[in-house]
Amino acid sequence: MRVLHTADWHLGQHFLTGQERLTEQKAFLNWLLATVQAEGVEALVLAGDVFDTTTPSHAAQELYYDFLVRMQDTGCRDIVVVGGNHDSPTLLNASRRLLRALRIHVIGGVPAEADEQLVALGAAGGPPSLVVCAVPFLRDRDLRLAVAGETPDERQLRIRDSIAGHYLRLSEHDLVRRLREQDVPVLATGHLYAAGGEAREGAERDVHIGGLGVI
Repeated sequence: MRVLHTADWHLGQHFLTGQERLTEQKAFLNWLLATVQAEGVEALVLAGDVFDTTTPSHAAQELYYDFLVRMQDTGCRDIVVVGGNHDSPTLLNASRRLLRALRIHVIGGVPAEADEQLVALGAAGGPPSLVVCAVPFLRDRDLRLAVAGETPDERQLRIRDSIAGHYLRLSEHDLVRRLREQDVPVLATGHLYAAGGEAREGAERDVHIGGLGVI
């Protein structure tokens, strides 16, 4: 299965003047659509930050949905979309059930049932060719409860262990184990931090969870 990975579209992003970057974003999506067709891509994975804000403009949302509709004519069988730190899980998930009918799998935030993050892809009626552990941006509430009196270093360690534990639980799920035994590839997404990274001066926003790192 030929898979194309993309992320960080930030649809609706503004210049400092307040003008949206819709023209260049339309050009990017046109290029992406043409690339999917030219390369015979069978699955597209969008790993977070579809939008630049949790309250994207109507024009930004229209750009997103228009692209998904146009993708139906490319031969790409499946699209997997996960939420990033800029996205609203509620907004992305609002159309989830409708998009599923088009083989577009949306995981805007960590679901109540962990196995909802597991997406088996393959030809209609055939065996899976790939399983995607579609992990969205892991927010503080998804990882831990606050512990009174813990030091910053202790908090960082617990966050790191919680992230690792989240992926470990998915990797040990019965579906993943069974498909791995059949040599079916497993792909895991993540909108994560670079451990030890430093925020550059003038960065757009502080997105630390504790002090673990930066995106």
